[in-house]
Amino acid sequence: MNILILEPEEVGSRIGRGDRRWEHVKKVLKKRPGDRLAAGIADGPLGEAVIRELDDDGLVLDFDTKCEAFREAPPLAPLILLLGFPRPIQAARILKDLSSLGVSEIRLMGTELGEKSYAQSSIFKDCDFRAHLIEGAEQGGNPRLPRVSTHWSLRRCLDSLGPGGERIYLHPYGESELMGAALGPGSAAVRPPVVLAVGSERGWTEAELAALRESGFAAKSLGVRILKTETAAVAACVLALASLGLM
Repeated sequence: MNILILEPEEVGSRIGRGDRRWEHVKKVLKKRPGDRLAAGIADGPLGEAVIRELDDDGLVLDFDTKCEAFREAPPLAPLILLLGFPRPIQAARILKDLSSLGVSEIRLMGTELGEKSYAQSSIFKDCDFRAHLIEGAEQGGNPRLPRVSTHWSLRRCLDSLGPGGERIYLHPYGESELMGAALGPGSAAVRPPVVLAVGSERGWTEAELAALRESGFAAKSLGVRILKTETAAVAACVLALASLGLM
């Protein structure tokens, strides 16, 4: 936790001892009332939190808008990820990782070969994403949170995309160009936003590949090894961020 992130309504309110932030402030940082720590408001500014109260039952934090550290948080990267519904057990981790990287938008979608039961899990049905995004943002040191949406199919997801940008879909088969070579030094300038499409672990169908190409996506590969969806998504985002000069 490189910064502590508060929801606006939590400023000045008691946060109970069951909250991981109480655990971090009291037991890891060993702070005391009156101490300060780097903080931000979710989807708001950066600054410092001042500990008003801290005891065995919880803590109360104020957010100092007058301190030198108070400023607008940097914007998220112009990077949009279209991601086939991952395994629910991995969903929290991948949301944290993508949030810490500064991805601006995550579009979770059903794919033709994806496991249909994944979309019915509580984390996706209830859109229970915010706590995981905040935890990733705390790691990344920026309180801005990615926008997350769900779509029943790739086609619906593609239809809702805005125009333009550099569009890439990952496909490990055939003669796909290596993504690192395509976006590396000496390559043509990348047009933001970068839109990445990563399918389910069973890959794309021919119909989905055709739909991606019709929507202006170019095939790229991460190499000869077949990666898990969550690994491929993070690796591709890192390459895209590097091509944008953000990593």
